[in-house]
Amino acid sequence: MSNIHNKSDVSDGVDFGKNQKYTGKRRIGINTMFAAPAVIVPVLFSIVLIVFGAVFAKVWIAERETAQREVTAVERIFDSHRQSLIDEMERYAASNAAYINTVSTPDNLWIENRFGVDMVGDFSPDYSAVIDQNEKLIFASDHAGTSGKPVAETVLKGSFEGSIQTIRKAYLNGLVTDEAGQVSFTGQFADLTAMDILSVNEALSLVAAFAIVPDPGGIPMVSQAPHILISVFELNKQHLEGLLSILPVERLELVRDVPDNMIGIPLKNSAGTTLGHLAWHPISQATAIIVSSIPVLFLSLGAILVLVLAALRRITKAKQDLAVQEQEARKAACHDSMTGFSSRAHFYKQAGQHITSDSARKNGASLIYLDLDNLKEVNDIHGHMAGDWLIMSQALRIRKALGPDALVGRVGGDEFVILVEGRVSNQHFPEHLRQLFETLIEPVEFEGRLIDASCSAGVARFPDHGREILDVIRSADVALQRCKSEGKRSYRFFDDKMDQARRERRQMRCELVAALEENQFELFYQSIVASQTGRATHAEALLRWRHPERGLVSPAEFLPVAQEAGLMPEIGSWVLERAILDASSWENAGVSVNVSSSQLQKEGFAEQVADLLMQYGLPADRLLLEITEDLMLEEDRRTQKIFSDLQELNVGLAIDDFGTGYSSLSYLHKYRFNTMKIDRSFVARIGISSEDDMLVHTLLSIAKVMGMQTIGEGVETGEQRDFLVSAGCEYLQGYLFDRPAPLSMIDLKRAG
Repeated sequence: MSNIHNKSDVSDGVDFGKNQKYTGKRRIGINTMFAAPAVIVPVLFSIVLIVFGAVFAKVWIAERETAQREVTAVERIFDSHRQSLIDEMERYAASNAAYINTVSTPDNLWIENRFGVDMVGDFSPDYSAVIDQNEKLIFASDHAGTSGKPVAETVLKGSFEGSIQTIRKAYLNGLVTDEAGQVSFTGQFADLTAMDILSVNEALSLVAAFAIVPDPGGIPMVSQAPHILISVFELNKQHLEGLLSILPVERLELVRDVPDNMIGIPLKNSAGTTLGHLAWHPISQATAIIVSSIPVLFLSLGAILVLVLAALRRITKAKQDLAVQEQEARKAACHDSMTGFSSRAHFYKQAGQHITSDSARKNGASLIYLDLDNLKEVNDIHGHMAGDWLIMSQALRIRKALGPDALVGRVGGDEFVILVEGRVSNQHFPEHLRQLFETLIEPVEFEGRLIDASCSAGVARFPDHGREILDVIRSADVALQRCKSEGKRSYRFFDDKMDQARRERRQMRCELVAALEENQFELFYQSIVASQTGRATHAEALLRWRHPERGLVSPAEFLPVAQEAGLMPEIGSWVLERAILDASSWENAGVSVNVSSSQLQKEGFAEQVADLLMQYGLPADRLLLEITEDLMLEEDRRTQKIFSDLQELNVGLAIDDFGTGYSSLSYLHKYRFNTMKIDRSFVARIGISSEDDMLVHTLLSIAKVMGMQTIGEGVETGEQRDFLVSAGCEYLQGYLFDRPAPLSMIDLKRAG
């Protein structure tokens, strides 16, 4: 036992010297074991604090950077949203039709429909208004169609007036007059716009303005201050919810001051005054989570690390999501939301860059300008949902035929432009484009019904038809208009003859204005005779233009130009007054006058007829107004009111060219005509086949059932006359009886 104990002592001892032993080795191990936590815990705690501080600082910095990126993204997207509203307004303000119907020959009904119905249905301004060259308010409406005059007057009397004056100055500076006295605008559209943030009806609103200017131009202009279109967009809950679809945030609020737990961007007016803020909760709130978890962090380091890693991961994902949303927002600002095609401005930019590329210089490029022929009719007959479906279906066909990388733009409600490689022509027309056109004219199915999908197109080539993209687009547009004038449902290639024809039509528009001022128009008359007696009861007034150099110009040549230039209401008014004046000298015979759709729907038409009848003393029952049936598709309620007013005057109403357009028996019930004119195309087929004869019999039977008298026009042979007389047609008109002639060459004073 002793030996064992000694061995133990020796083995545990340490020899420090000759006769000294230190046997405290076991005590040193115990002390160290107890002393370690005192050292390790502070060190570990310090490490944890350092790591936590570093991580917290990194998270805090990353969170601040993310918040700043959110602010930058929201500012950029909000600016893009404001610009998109201006771009939408450009489609309605920069337009030949808008200039003609607002400035050249103001049409209040057109203005109300275009800016109070079509524009509101397109991009939903809360208020819209139009002021004329004298800053007089000529139209104001809210999105529900009620008067918006108080709001418009508030905007015009406020700080926005300075923006209006800036637009007027820029417009006037851009007007030039050439040697022939023709006025045109040569400035930039960007100078004709304004956008500001104002308090309207105690609500913060985006207020935008755009001068009404012709585009693409080529129409008569007047040298005066512009009419200006104004739109007001309230930053209400509905508007903010719309913004949320493209903003990288979950909730957006309009506040006076930004709360501590939110971030935001200031809403400043043009004077730099902050009127409010758009505020939202930041995507990343990692620091708040970490601070609230500090007690737990010291108890569970693992949980802290997991939370930090989760926060870092969330921030990383938020950055990635934000980058994706920024990219999507930029794409949305440059593309049409319905079709996904490029917007007008984006297409012009992309196409302009492409035609300057080496590939385009070497191989050329071609531009196709597409137009859906009957979108308006589809909207009128089937509703706007069907019209939208037609647009999206045609867009899908274009994308499927040309592929996802094709450069396609939607530049109007029913207009598309396509840029393709190479010089497309009759000699070189790619098969995939031929198939595309064949596909685009196939009907589209909507809710079990087939909708006519007819379309027309014009094709122009770079650099043959223009060195700049706008020149190529205008050339394609000219070819498109030629296609539509020649029957639609096809395509035409631009050539210099079309350009010459366009110049001639522009010249004719100017000459038509002079013709009105210089009294170059005159009326010819053709008798309408009673079928039983052959005696003239009426004479149809037929317009003629005696040009000082070209002589007598055919109505078929100048009336389409007059219609395009918006001159038909004024020309129609001249014809109506002159016909009533001439007929007032006839003892018994009446006069028949053709009425255009734009003339009939012009406000106050029935009152104008009543005033002329009274002025010249012509009994109302001796006036017959001939109305082409395709007019009936438009302005149903308004047309019914006009018909009712004319019938109260005891004026006769005849449906002209019945059976050649869009009418149905329901129109005859709805409008209650006195007379039906059997179109010359039916009369010309009399005697050709039994089916043709039966068709005329059917039309006459319909008129008899509806209580209408009938006029057969275009009667040229005795066979046609005898057939119509035996079939019960009361009145006849045509070369068999007389040809149209000036008043001086016919005698209607004792007819009747």
